[in-house]
Amino acid sequence: MTTHVIKQMEAGLSTPDTTPDKGISPDAKGAHETPERISEAEHAVMEVLWDGGTASAAQVCDAVGEERGWSLATVKTLLSRLVQKQAVATTPDGRRFLYSPMMERADYVGGESRRLVDRLFGGRAASLVAHLAQSEALTEDDLSEIADLLKDLKS
Repeated sequence: MTTHVIKQMEAGLSTPDTTPDKGISPDAKGAHETPERISEAEHAVMEVLWDGGTASAAQVCDAVGEERGWSLATVKTLLSRLVQKQAVATTPDGRRFLYSPMMERADYVGGESRRLVDRLFGGRAASLVAHLAQSEALTEDDLSEIADLLKDLKS
């Protein structure tokens, strides 16, 4: 979790707009709204795009298809859903399309983190940390890192 996200969580702020303007005309929902939530499978596709920046459907399939047992048709379906959700932009490239993320990974993680804290812990990040500590899900290294982050936030 980045310091930026922790600062927002501690301050009780919402995450910034996760849909940068890429020159794509807005649909009825508007271009600057946060995209719809993405599924676990769509997230795997987003990881490929975040790592590579821009990729064709075949390149995405090469990166995750075998590991997950997905065909090219499955990857194209997931990419199509991400385009509809305004999480991915398309650029024509001859007879194919290139796909690129319309949100930064950090913005996505921030939004998902905020939703998790809101949904399960009443919007209190401290409750999440307390739960993780009580369930012994945090190592000594984790606790040390959290302490350092909090110390940095206070200075």
